[in-house]
Amino acid sequence: MRIGIIGAGSIGLLAGAYLGKHHEVHMFVKHEQQRKTLEAEGIICEQFTEPVPVYAHLVTQMSEGYDLWVVTIKQHAMDGFLEQDLPGDAPYLFLQNGMGHLEKLSQSGLKSCVGVIEHGALAKGPNEVDHRGMGNIQIAVYKRMDPTHGQALSKELHTAHFPVFFKEQYEPMLKSKLIINTVINPLTALFSQQNRSILTNPSINELARLLCEEACSVLGLSFSEEWKRVKEIAETTGKNHSSMLKDITENRLTEVDSISGYILDYGKKPLPYHHFVVHAIHALEYERGVRKR
Repeated sequence: MRIGIIGAGSIGLLAGAYLGKHHEVHMFVKHEQQRKTLEAEGIICEQFTEPVPVYAHLVTQMSEGYDLWVVTIKQHAMDGFLEQDLPGDAPYLFLQNGMGHLEKLSQSGLKSCVGVIEHGALAKGPNEVDHRGMGNIQIAVYKRMDPTHGQALSKELHTAHFPVFFKEQYEPMLKSKLIINTVINPLTALFSQQNRSILTNPSINELARLLCEEACSVLGLSFSEEWKRVKEIAETTGKNHSSMLKDITENRLTEVDSISGYILDYGKKPLPYHHFVVHAIHALEYERGVRKR
C-alpha cells in the first residue's frame, strides 16, 4: 500500500519504520528540516540493523493517490488539521489519545477508523525512534466505512512484529485506553516518575485507584476489570515515561484536556481527583510558558 503518515513524533516514526518495511511510506511533517532529514536518512529504529527509507513531505503537500492516511498528531492539533482541505479518496486511521476528537471527525466527512496504540516508543531525534515496549495497534471503523473494509485494512497492516487487530466496536476500545491514560499519564507527569510508580509507590497507587474509580463511574465500565488492566499496563511499560511526562519535560502543551478533561466534561457528579490533576497539569504548563491564562 501507499501510506501517508501525518506527524513524525514517537508514534509516527515507529509506525513509519515498521510499515515502511512492507509498504511505500510517505511521512508528512510541519518543518522543512525534519522533512530533509527523513528524506535523506530514512527512519532509524534501534531494533533494525539499518535505516528504513521513506519519502518525506510537508503536511501542506497532502494530495490524492494514497491508499491510507495514518494520523498520529496530538489532540490539540486536530482542529487545525481537520480545517484543511484534506484529500477524500482514501480512508484515515486516527491514532490519538482520548476521545475528544470523535465529534470533530463525525463532522469532517472523512472515511475514518480510530485506533489505540499499546506500544512504547521514544523519539530520540527528528528521524530516530526507540521501540521501548512491544504491544499492538487496535483499530475499529468509526464513520463512512464498511466494517469489512476496516477488517481488510487491519489484515493488510498486520505483521508478527507490528500486530494490528480489528475491533468490531470503537467505543469500548477507546474507553478502555482512556482509563489507562487518565490514570497513568497525569500522575507520572506530576511526580516525574516512570510508569511503574503506579505500582511501587503506595501513595501514587492510591491516587491511581481513585482516578480509576472516577473514570469508570463516568464511562460505565467495571472498576475491577479496568483497574486490573491499568496495573498490567503499568507493569509491562514500567520503565517507560508517559507521553504526558515527556511533554512536560520538553516544555510542550500536554493532552490533559482531551484525556482527564474529557472525563470531567462528561461526569455528572463531582470528580475531585480528576479536577485536581487537570488543574495541576495546567499549572505546570503555565509555569513553563506553554499555557496562557
